[in-house]
Amino acid sequence: MRGFLHKINLALHETQTLLAIVASVLFIHAPALAASLDSRSVAISTAIPGATAQHAFAITVPSVAVMGSIVFEYCSNSPLNEIPCSAPAGLDVSAAILNDQTGNIGFAIDPGSTTANMLVITRPPLPGLIVPSSYVFEDIVNPSGASSTFVRIRTYGSTDGTGAHNDSGSVAFATNQPLNVDAFVPPHLTFCSGITVALDCTDASGFYINLSELSKATANTGASQYSGASNDPSGYNVTVLGVTMTSGNNTIPELSSPSPSLPGTSQFGINLRANSSPAVGQDVIGPGTATADTSYNLSNNFMFQPGTSLSSSSLSTEFNLFTVSYLVNVSANQAPGIYNTTLTFLATAAF
Repeated sequence: MRGFLHKINLALHETQTLLAIVASVLFIHAPALAASLDSRSVAISTAIPGATAQHAFAITVPSVAVMGSIVFEYCSNSPLNEIPCSAPAGLDVSAAILNDQTGNIGFAIDPGSTTANMLVITRPPLPGLIVPSSYVFEDIVNPSGASSTFVRIRTYGSTDGTGAHNDSGSVAFATNQPLNVDAFVPPHLTFCSGITVALDCTDASGFYINLSELSKATANTGASQYSGASNDPSGYNVTVLGVTMTSGNNTIPELSSPSPSLPGTSQFGINLRANSSPAVGQDVIGPGTATADTSYNLSNNFMFQPGTSLSSSSLSTEFNLFTVSYLVNVSANQAPGIYNTTLTFLATAAF
């Protein structure tokens, strides 16, 4: 009876040993499951089709599996590794340069494994680090069309992107023709003249000045205005055209240089200032940059030289309003008659 029990115990012992060995073999050969790469992204420096661009990838490796290479496979049809990849038309990554890398580093481009649509970077196999990693490639030629492109990213234990991959994931970007937005700012020169004008030239009135009876004892004066603005980068210029006051063949001499008023002496002149002797005119007003020419910018001094510049701005300018003061003096022997003149104020810009 004891011998029978001994045999039974032995058989049980052998059975338990066999089961333990089988369980051990199954554990050794169980395949490791690939994980998904975390925090994946791609940024391209330009989305213009066919342009040479920078492609910057960011991933987080989820495991410490040995890494010897990373593959970036560009496909036009699907982000899934299970589906055969169609290379995007016009894409070329074969001349790419690995310009920067962080996190899991030590990689260089594997020229023997890299193709027109698949970038392979390699390093001596090392355990992966579970940290954010980035890889910046220069000199990648974008796909030639306006389309979406999927990049399948896989990590490998091998150094050439072959064999079973460890971890994987996909990102996508789109290329498109640039949108051009054009606009046109027309050149403009706005100018007005009259007895009185609005600063912005929305109103102008009057075209006739009556200086009344001329006398050797006192100066005769009058005033008119002009205003202007321009977006010409070189600004604009105002000149005066015409002649001095005449009556038939008789004339009142114009002042060829800035001179004060001298009642009893025949004179004709203008300026662009507020004057006190005689009291006439006002200084320039408005937010623009136009200024009076030096010869016409002296208070109580008058001049008239047709064709010379009255005022100008050397750059684009808002409105300035100028008041033209007129001075007429006559001597005791000035020939009698009705004296008049017609003056034209001309504004010009370059454009």
